[in-house]
Amino acid sequence: MSRILLLLGIVAVALAAAPAEATLALARTPGTELVELRDGAGRGVVTGRGALLLHLRRGQVRLVDRPGGGRPNLNRSCRRRAERVSETTLEIRGRDIGCFISSENNGGPWQVVMRGRGISASGSVKGTVTLDAVDTGRPGRFRIAGGDWRRWPRTVRTYVLERD
Repeated sequence: MSRILLLLGIVAVALAAAPAEATLALARTPGTELVELRDGAGRGVVTGRGALLLHLRRGQVRLVDRPGGGRPNLNRSCRRRAERVSETTLEIRGRDIGCFISSENNGGPWQVVMRGRGISASGSVKGTVTLDAVDTGRPGRFRIAGGDWRRWPRTVRTYVLERD
């Protein structure tokens, strides 16, 4: 219960800091689908266009500007300082990592690679989500389009996020 309250608090703070950005990203990215990740352990990759709010209890996040359009908002709404590892990639390591990433007005595609424990994310994305849980312990849960909660797969699996 405390984890849910913590995630809701993070969501509220991030959305209060960037409500116009989130509204614009969702309004300008047709065909997006709701994706939710909860307390995952392993690796989660979200690729596409739209908006995503994420939190890691401990680990690493890579934010990548993908080719094919304008530039997304990679670091304006991250709670920790990001290190630029290449012209198109930012990386954040450590504990209690939180970010809001969006395609904003220009609709640029992006990729978020999350590795670690306590991976939670929620957003509206047109693209894919790839999940790979750790081999032992609690894998975490996810759902797409408001469907039933499922366990993260323990082998790599990719799901398409696109509404017709």
